[in-house]
Amino acid sequence: MLPYRDRSALRKIEEELAASDPVFAATLSQGVPPAESRRWQKILVLAEVTVALMLVFGLMGGETGWFLWGLLAAPLLVWTHRTMLRSRREGAADDQP
Repeated sequence: MLPYRDRSALRKIEEELAASDPVFAATLSQGVPPAESRRWQKILVLAEVTVALMLVFGLMGGETGWFLWGLLAAPLLVWTHRTMLRSRREGAADDQP
């Protein structure tokens, strides 16, 4: 626990920040996304890289199967990305007063 003097100094800094830049202060007050959300974001990026590599190697190497699986997985990843962004935006809109 911080001493009273430090807590009051931090409270003053927070009030000054909120007064000078309310958007930035609101962004900071939202905090860090949960660990599970960050994990899913990393998994999604890894899946996107994998699909891109499947498409490239399928085309370059003449592997039709790799290319077709990548072609089938790409729309699924686009849908997943759009769904995650939409839910994140709706969650952010619900948090604002």
